[in-house]
Amino acid sequence: MARYTVHGRTQDECQQALDDLLAALPVTMALRPTRSPTGAWIARATRKAPDQTVRGLAVQ
Repeated sequence: MARYTVHGRTQDECQQALDDLLAALPVTMALRPTRSPTGAWIARATRKAPDQTVRGLAVQ
């Protein structure tokens, strides 16, 4: 699963960055713009594997 985070100085700036990301990539919003403890605004988006299969070696 790929995860993306966008940052902004204001809520509007963060929302615009998230909108641009959603338009550019096949991702879904995971976190709406929210203020972080540092005062900056962040939002997140994710993209799952196309077939939902975990890649890599299986460990038993």
